[in-house]
Amino acid sequence: MQNFTLADTLGTLKACLALAPVLFAPGYSIGWALDLFDFRRRRPLLRCILAIPLTIAICPMLSYLLARFLVPGLWLFYVTTFVACLLLLAKQLRDGALRSIAWPVWMAVGLAVVWSVLAMASLVDLQLGDRLYPPITAFDHSTRVGVMAAIARQVPPHNPFFVHPFVELRYHYLWMLLCSLPMKFAHLEVRHLMYAGIVWCGVSLMCVIALGLKFLLRVEKGIATQALLGVLLLFVTGLDILPTLYIRLFLKTWLSDMEWWNDAQITSWIGSLLWVPHHVAGLIACFVGFLLLRHDADAARRRFVIPVMVAGMAFASAVGLSVYVTFTFVVAIGFWLLALVARKDWREAALFVCSGAVALVWALPYLASLSGGVAGTAFAELTIREFSFAVMLGQRFGLIHSESAELLTYALLLPVNYILELGFFLAIGILRLHRLWRGRSTTQTNELAAWTLVMASFLIGSFLRSTTIASNDLGWRCFLPAQLILLLWAANMLHEWWSADAVSRPSLPLRVTLASLLILGVCGTAYQVFMLRMYPVLYDRGTVSGESWIESDRQFGQRTYALRSAYEALNARLPATAVVQHNPVTEDPIPHTLYSTHDAVAGGIDCGVSFGGDENTCHERMRRLAVLFEDANNDLEGVCRDLGIDVLVAQDADPSWHDPSSWIWTTPPLVANARVRAFRCGAPVESWPR
Repeated sequence: MQNFTLADTLGTLKACLALAPVLFAPGYSIGWALDLFDFRRRRPLLRCILAIPLTIAICPMLSYLLARFLVPGLWLFYVTTFVACLLLLAKQLRDGALRSIAWPVWMAVGLAVVWSVLAMASLVDLQLGDRLYPPITAFDHSTRVGVMAAIARQVPPHNPFFVHPFVELRYHYLWMLLCSLPMKFAHLEVRHLMYAGIVWCGVSLMCVIALGLKFLLRVEKGIATQALLGVLLLFVTGLDILPTLYIRLFLKTWLSDMEWWNDAQITSWIGSLLWVPHHVAGLIACFVGFLLLRHDADAARRRFVIPVMVAGMAFASAVGLSVYVTFTFVVAIGFWLLALVARKDWREAALFVCSGAVALVWALPYLASLSGGVAGTAFAELTIREFSFAVMLGQRFGLIHSESAELLTYALLLPVNYILELGFFLAIGILRLHRLWRGRSTTQTNELAAWTLVMASFLIGSFLRSTTIASNDLGWRCFLPAQLILLLWAANMLHEWWSADAVSRPSLPLRVTLASLLILGVCGTAYQVFMLRMYPVLYDRGTVSGESWIESDRQFGQRTYALRSAYEALNARLPATAVVQHNPVTEDPIPHTLYSTHDAVAGGIDCGVSFGGDENTCHERMRRLAVLFEDANNDLEGVCRDLGIDVLVAQDADPSWHDPSSWIWTTPPLVANARVRAFRCGAPVESWPR
């Protein structure tokens, strides 16, 4: 019996190494060549810290443009930057860069290793005998596997969940493009590269904390200690554990993700990395561009072309990494421009305006490929931030009976909403504001710049919501800039209190309050990490109950093992361009899209038309496939020929499986096991393009 947990772990480790030339080397080489942030004069450690964020800022859009218009240039760029990086690092070693490594360096390396182990343990499939359990986050990752596989075949990619005809993918997919590049020169699985990208994204976020402390907060003394404190604070979230425990005690329901107690979540750092690393990457790209312009403006240098061009590329990359985070930064930069005009700082205002124009030019081909969305659909709409937990309590006690009462509840309890969502970090923000108000903190330019990011996040999160999808992703992801600033302030203020004498420290009641908030925040993250990993196991065994995408028949683990085994065999035998179709209305579609690396004509109940495609065509396909999977219809070849399907996959959860006269039992299978049977149909195998 194959051990899939071991295979995933080793595959992810190999993918982490394969991503080094993609995610580290370019930033190091470009930083040196263009002397970004005075790169050449920095210590070796700071150069390495700068490398990954610079890569994430520059390379996503650059890779897209080269992959689309000049493929040889793409590989020339990565080979050149990798060789240059090796030569520069070799020179550092020859000059004795490793002779005196201080303890903070080893601590940072240790924390990066801890994060890598935690991330891989949270992401790989957990095999227990003949049962296989992906984490809860597979709900999102299953979509990105298909997207990354489509990107590996061509750029710009088509929608892999709606083929025949092919339609260009409408999605912010540049993080997936960047992580998929090693597939061109190494035999690596898509999922392993996706998981490795999450590991690298977490390490990059740690680096950004150090950069924020140095270039935004201008920390001079104790920066290493503050950076380590900032990294540790990544494991702190809000007071989510309190409503989560209430739901467990009084509603007898376990939440598979702690964030789901509230429709308008502010996701923990660990949750954001495990669920949506591309949004965190978008934050990193925007923040690097913002810091670069601020750094060069403060240095009052005559040069401006290089920072404007690089910052423009960073903002362009961010558009393709996370449209929601980029929108938040656009609003924040708008506020910052108003502040610059009021201060008559025309040079810095010109830098930001020019970088925005450059970003638009860089991103124009990508934006053009996303055209063709649903007509008349607005990006966002005015609203008041939802507080579903309070409404649930109000309805439970008979206090809320109408929609207007719900809106009034949202407005009145908005502060309570933020207290529960942000916890310790909201307290830090209030203390920082109080310090500024009392004149204890000077209103430096960088302090004002940081407050614009916080203000933009709160304004958008409080009064706008996204309308392009059912969930309010804009309201969730817009808080990433504010979360980063609050974390930087927290690390800075904790270090100040720690280093100050007893008289300068906060009062005992305040220290107790902050310590309590910290402990609750750590407990919330611990609950979230445990449940994201173990909830499928516990749910499948009947230990916990609650809402989840996992089937409730307690056969999930065995069925998933069978599905992955079948898809492993299919992926090894089929060409990359083969169209593989499962039952799109199955109760458990996630394992299909998670383990198949091939296109489908209906990758889900809606054929993924939000990523591109026609709804009417989808409805017709669903009708044909429903008949095939729900009764003894034996028109297998007709359906496959008409829809362009090469392989059809059936499982024991499909109604047709239980009919001995159906096509599932009267047709010779291509791959089969006790729970899954796959059939070649449509075009003959000799005609498949390879």
